[in-house]
Amino acid sequence: MAPSGCPRSCRAGTRPACSACAGCPTAAARRAAGTPRCWCSDCRTAPSPRCWDEDHDVLPVKRALRRQLQGALPQAAEKLQGLQDQCREEQALPALTLLTGVSWGVTLRGGGRELTGTLRTSEEPLTKALCLLLAERAALTESCCVPPCTTPSVVVQDRAAPPDPTPAAAPTPPEAPLDVWDPPPAEALPPREMDVFSISQRRLDRDPQQEKASVLRDAPGVTRLVNVYCNFHPAWSLQLLHRAAPTLERLRVDYPREAHLRAVHAMPRLRRLDVVGDTDLLAQPPELPALPPGHAGLQWLRMEDLPRATTQSLLRAHGCTLEELELVVGTAGSRVWPKSCGDLHSLLQQSGLRALRRLVLRRDWYRHEPAACREQRAEVRRVLPGAEVLCSTCDRVREEEA
Repeated sequence: MAPSGCPRSCRAGTRPACSACAGCPTAAARRAAGTPRCWCSDCRTAPSPRCWDEDHDVLPVKRALRRQLQGALPQAAEKLQGLQDQCREEQALPALTLLTGVSWGVTLRGGGRELTGTLRTSEEPLTKALCLLLAERAALTESCCVPPCTTPSVVVQDRAAPPDPTPAAAPTPPEAPLDVWDPPPAEALPPREMDVFSISQRRLDRDPQQEKASVLRDAPGVTRLVNVYCNFHPAWSLQLLHRAAPTLERLRVDYPREAHLRAVHAMPRLRRLDVVGDTDLLAQPPELPALPPGHAGLQWLRMEDLPRATTQSLLRAHGCTLEELELVVGTAGSRVWPKSCGDLHSLLQQSGLRALRRLVLRRDWYRHEPAACREQRAEVRRVLPGAEVLCSTCDRVREEEA
């Protein structure tokens, strides 16, 4: 039952009775009395009244934390054993800097939110392991020398998040932070973008030879390349992918053939990929191998109309790094993959998605039955307990760009 004075009707037995309801006048008293705070897995924040009304996946914070960490800590303990040996020389210097500092001001930015705190270095093993992990995974780069009397600072920013509309003023030199970005740890590149829609979509009878040659000349150094349609000019588009490969971090490619997929798979810095396939890949679906050594691995991936075997091989190759996956797939039904799928949980369970934290099932024009969708998402959550699982239709998820 709802507590007295609550403006909403709470369904007892299906959630904590108004303990996290922002509109409930007794919420503060309940929290003070020890009622657990809650977490909305769909919104990735503390729940609002809308979360209760729309039946979001809301759990007490400790239970939500256990779900996120399920199976992770034993695996982390194994990986920590070899972390020191895996640390390269360029990562060892920032690791030593962290380990020998007295304390570090830490700022985490992402998704329009900011967390701040202080990391005090000590002989405590977990603190030492955290410093080493930061150096090895976050690709720390020192932007300037900080005088010994000042407290160093670490800034971690989510590169996938939209830029802050009101950027903070630049810090004074003594307080300049030690910036932390995602791997790979190579020197940061100035962003250069290229959109080849108007060229790659032209038919052969209107072949823009001069423009194509100009694009190939400009491709080296590009960090974001979008709208590469491979079906009209397959040889040219393959050449373009090869020329842009060394620096490319974000890519949207449509209707690739096997050669294009393998060229994309070999890109060492690629972090975001949006790939749309077609029926030409069905005759002999390509299966991609494990990533070559030294490759960054994808963090964000959107796939549409790729054969099932190709889809799974791509997921397996990036299972250790992939954090966000958008998959265009239908609910259970009689149509062929991916227009309908009755065993999506099995495919994902076999793909080794150890880093995944967000999965969006995009329906587009594919089969979508609300009851089947709820069942499909529940099955997926059971095999990916640490990931947020959304439906683009039910949850009204906006599309992202590569």
